[in-house]
Amino acid sequence: MSEILSQAEIDELLNTLMTGDTSGSSESSDGSTAMKVREYDFRTANRFPKEQMRTFQVVFETFSQLFSNRLSSILRVSCECEILSIEECSYSEFNNSLPAPVVLAIMDAPPMHGSLVFQMSPEFAYMLISRLCGGTAAGENSKQFTEIELALVERVLRQSCPVFDEAWDKVISLSTQVERIETSPQFAQITAPNEPVAVIILNITMGEETGLISICIPHTAIEPVSQQLNTRMWFSSGARDDGRGEERTAMLTGKLLNSLIPITAYFEQTPATVSDIVNLQIGDVIKLDHPVELPLTIKVQHIPKFKVAIGTLGQKYAMQIVDVIKEEQPNESLTR
Repeated sequence: MSEILSQAEIDELLNTLMTGDTSGSSESSDGSTAMKVREYDFRTANRFPKEQMRTFQVVFETFSQLFSNRLSSILRVSCECEILSIEECSYSEFNNSLPAPVVLAIMDAPPMHGSLVFQMSPEFAYMLISRLCGGTAAGENSKQFTEIELALVERVLRQSCPVFDEAWDKVISLSTQVERIETSPQFAQITAPNEPVAVIILNITMGEETGLISICIPHTAIEPVSQQLNTRMWFSSGARDDGRGEERTAMLTGKLLNSLIPITAYFEQTPATVSDIVNLQIGDVIKLDHPVELPLTIKVQHIPKFKVAIGTLGQKYAMQIVDVIKEEQPNESLTR
């Protein structure tokens, strides 16, 4: 089986064919191959470490799931979102690759510095507009967007900002807002052309229709929070420690303690015919097949939890817990 050439070997072979030099690699006097020096272009240097790219992968996997649910609830149609690629390039390359027309949402996400770009392909934008207006097909996707169409898209994007914040919450706390909507790439110069950016491309599927969205994050935007984009830091501790752990615990505890849960006391079942129930009148007495000494059953929601004795406390009826129904007991069921 022939050896597969690496990218460097392919580039060297093409360079040799273009220059006409077929003498092969130069050899030193002792027969060893001489080391070749190649110019280094600092503009193509990777500025996003692998740890940060892995963090983007984790964050936007969560975002894709949450965004799918949000779109499904807004459009009342099943939507699926998946990550196609996460790559680094210059902002000029990203800007030059944008189609026309296009929907560009310039977003602020403090404490990130500067702006982010949320790009929506024409196919997805018209697919979104068609669903919001009651249609089923994407329709024409080459004309310019109207003000009404842009207003519909902007409304969906603003509803998606909390989803973006929730996806990032395990790393940093963001407060994302849509600053403005543009339809021309030349009005979306959020950073220098040579500035490295991370571009996350997502594929959206609605039924048989598909569209793309991409999120552009400049390197300058993550500089204030770069230390927190290390997966080892927040995975090693199991949670992100941002100084608000006790505050969140107290908040969650307060919400749980103040949650209202319906509880109901049940007597033993008493059979009755439909005619008996239909003929019931005011003042009628229903005889229960429940001995006085037998405790009642307390159900939380529809799950039996306690055995209680009925009595009075002052001028009100009351129940005293006499036993706790364990989970392993067969009379605890999830069925009503």
